[in-house]
Amino acid sequence: MPLLLNSDALARRRAVAAGGLAPLADSLAADLERAIGAGLRVPREKAVLSRAGGVCERDGSPLAFDPWSPHEHRCATCGQVHRGALHDRWWLYPYQLWLAERAVHGAALYAVRGDERHARFAADLLAQYAVSYLEYPNRDNVLGPTRPFFSTYLESIWLLHLCVALDLLEAAGAPVDGAAVRERLVEPSSALIASYDEGLSNRQVWNNAALIAARRLLGVEQDFDPVVYGPSGLLAHLEDGLLDDGTWYEGENYHQFAHRGLWYGLQLAGGAGRELPETAVARFDAGYAATFATALPDLTLPARKDSQYATSLRQWRFAEHCELGLARHDDGVLRAMLAELYDPDAPAPDGDTGRASSSAEAERNGRPVRLTRADLGWKSLLFAREALPPTRERGLRSVLLHGQGVAVFRRERGRVYAALDYGQSGGGHGHPDRLNLLLSVGATRWLDDLGTGSYVDPSLHWYRSTLAHNAPLVDGHSQWRVDGQLEAFDEREQAGWARAQARIWPDVAVQRTLVVMDGYCIDQLRWRAGHAATVALPIHCDAELGGQLKPVRARYAGAGGLEDGDRFVTTERAWSSAANARVQLGPGDGPAGEPRGFARCTVPAVWYTLSGPGQPPGTRRRFHVVESRGAMLGAVCTVWGWTRDLESVEWTGDGVIVRLRDGARHVHRPVDQGWHVDIATDGSSRYLELDGVISDELPLAVTAERMGTPTFTTAIPEESEVTVETAPEGYNGIMLSPARSHADWWSDASPDQRLGYAVYHLGAPTYRRSEQTWDEAGRPAARVAVAAAARLIVVDVQMTTANPRFVPADAVNPYDNEAPDINGDGVQLYVRAGQDGGAWMLVPEPAAKPGTVRARPLDGWGGLKLGRTSWRRTREGYELRAEIALREPLQVGADFWLDVLVNETAPDRERRRGQLILSGPDGEFVYLRGDRHDPARLLRFTVVT
Repeated sequence: MPLLLNSDALARRRAVAAGGLAPLADSLAADLERAIGAGLRVPREKAVLSRAGGVCERDGSPLAFDPWSPHEHRCATCGQVHRGALHDRWWLYPYQLWLAERAVHGAALYAVRGDERHARFAADLLAQYAVSYLEYPNRDNVLGPTRPFFSTYLESIWLLHLCVALDLLEAAGAPVDGAAVRERLVEPSSALIASYDEGLSNRQVWNNAALIAARRLLGVEQDFDPVVYGPSGLLAHLEDGLLDDGTWYEGENYHQFAHRGLWYGLQLAGGAGRELPETAVARFDAGYAATFATALPDLTLPARKDSQYATSLRQWRFAEHCELGLARHDDGVLRAMLAELYDPDAPAPDGDTGRASSSAEAERNGRPVRLTRADLGWKSLLFAREALPPTRERGLRSVLLHGQGVAVFRRERGRVYAALDYGQSGGGHGHPDRLNLLLSVGATRWLDDLGTGSYVDPSLHWYRSTLAHNAPLVDGHSQWRVDGQLEAFDEREQAGWARAQARIWPDVAVQRTLVVMDGYCIDQLRWRAGHAATVALPIHCDAELGGQLKPVRARYAGAGGLEDGDRFVTTERAWSSAANARVQLGPGDGPAGEPRGFARCTVPAVWYTLSGPGQPPGTRRRFHVVESRGAMLGAVCTVWGWTRDLESVEWTGDGVIVRLRDGARHVHRPVDQGWHVDIATDGSSRYLELDGVISDELPLAVTAERMGTPTFTTAIPEESEVTVETAPEGYNGIMLSPARSHADWWSDASPDQRLGYAVYHLGAPTYRRSEQTWDEAGRPAARVAVAAAARLIVVDVQMTTANPRFVPADAVNPYDNEAPDINGDGVQLYVRAGQDGGAWMLVPEPAAKPGTVRARPLDGWGGLKLGRTSWRRTREGYELRAEIALREPLQVGADFWLDVLVNETAPDRERRRGQLILSGPDGEFVYLRGDRHDPARLLRFTVVT
């Protein structure tokens, strides 16, 4: 049974390709001519992801991908040409995907036009891959096992396209060696993909699509249903990954990516006769229009969460998104968007759409251009309507995405945009930015979201900080990762409001209210804390500060954590303000289009002007932070005006009076069931009541553990071999037995210092793997002993490894933003004792004084200090010992918490191969772990007599 189109459907598409979509078929065929004539050969090398590869050395911009230029790579921003091995190895990743997509182009064109040159071209690429696939090494990957690439999901996209190409050729009767492709490519590649399950990640969407296609081609029906109906299968993604408003939980960027993968899944599952619930399919269909719900006035997407900055909707793939949605059901938003995108008078230049160099579904954002239906892709050729329905609708309206948690208000026919981002934290691709505020007027972004730069550059930690957003933070820390809650939403013709709250720190609740009128908006931030908190609000607007401010000598000081953001900023100026002082942002009589803000803080505050990285790739820009220290209750209120009509602002308790130049007077105040506005103008008056209240009470702050604070109830992994005294029934900690003589360790301690020890033997049950299983990695093993004395905890690790490789102190990691030492042999040690803790990366230094261990402290774990450290080579590998000095003595019955992760690698690897983990791996892989560890996983040790 064909994957996408049966013979009857192909016959109908031939008529469409010769009729209304003939210009599209012509343009796709023209794109393919150069590839057909070039006699393309598939690469023999594996792609490599690195910090330098594919990035301009001058300005940090992404290099343009040119499939015809493997050794010269031009910067899309400055035009400089770059050369070098890392750039060449980066180029291989989009090139492999480009080749797979060209194979689909050739097969699709043959299926609807019958040109045998197209069939021969596609069949030749498939035959080449059948020969070369197993020659690519499955080693040193970034995110999951893969041969041609560095991440599993890329191989999934690639394999999916090759499966589609093979299916279309066979369905159309083209000569192709399908048996060889199945045996040497589809079967081994799909088995590798199936070994790495990424749960509800957007990447697993593509793994599923590839597995459905591959297993249908292989005829493995018994393995097909788990990919559709399993815990991380297609249906789970439709019901749990998509929210009830049709958006993907990880934000706009990953909505696009996941939704395209779900399209394949639905098509492939439907073609196999697998039924899905109507509610799940309806949620997918709602996702077409939801794509555009948060679009900015310049038809770019806001860079929420891990999104690229200023992604333009005027690209052919967004037009194809609309076309595929309309092919499934009629939708006014999709028709309106296509009218914008196909408008011959659109404010965008003519030019190259980038389709001829597109790298399958791993898109690279291009510049906005004017579009026609001839610019669409192969999916439109096979599925789009022959003719579009007429529409008179244009523009976008205000909207509440209740699942995503974003309230968007639009004014002046969409020219003005204000949004409160309060809801979904977004999982691993989310940012700690609940109650973030966005404000744009036309193409000018007053309060902006910077998105995310490169995942392998240290600047990633800035873009993932609360400080990089227009969102509140406590005590200099980025927010606790939580979802916010909507309290009210109402939208009228000239006025609207939204109010939401979030507990951004264990004992700090914050509420933000946004009221949007014609010509101005009101932003009110209130907090209630359970301790004398320092509450700060960044304002990412490059405006001058003025008003009732007094210059002071002060420097902004955050908490100093890796993703608290303060490491990336410098303080330019600082001012203090008294309680309820009036502060202005922007020129008092500036031209229309420049920001004008009137602000006050109800408690004494310090206002900073800082500079930090701007939109990626990171040119610096100014912004401001207002910070209140020690107030358990407080508020910051700002009125923003985007026209010259705003004359003055007067504060009245919880309310505000706004005066306009035409004499109008607007009196705002919160009321029990909403927001009240008295409007007086020309001797007449009226009022507005904005309601839509869900909850109008700011929750009382309560003491709560921060997410990630250890609960210390982790038990010994059931399969681990550990030498301990017999524990009482139901006890889930580790009992330290009375001191006993041990020849190899703790020999220099006097008997009265020793309270006891426990010994682990780590092997298969405790191994966190990469590409190789524990057996394939040579069965690495370690013995970990933990001992406690009055003011010391001692850890001794004996690692069995034939050729340990220790990363030197001056090493540089060219591949990503992790510390270089994680990619060699060594020990990651994590401890909590009393109210303090500590964590270190411990690496032996063979070139230094015998026994020297390099200890790198890890951020965010506390102030405990290491005592003595030492190491030595052994016949089996090496032994490393570390002492942790305690501030308070351990008493009998006291608890402490500890975990040990032993890194191991091999001489032929660039990255670490795996880890032996004292607390157990919980079925995980080692990818993207760095030196980070979940504090809740530390094991509890109890001192007994």
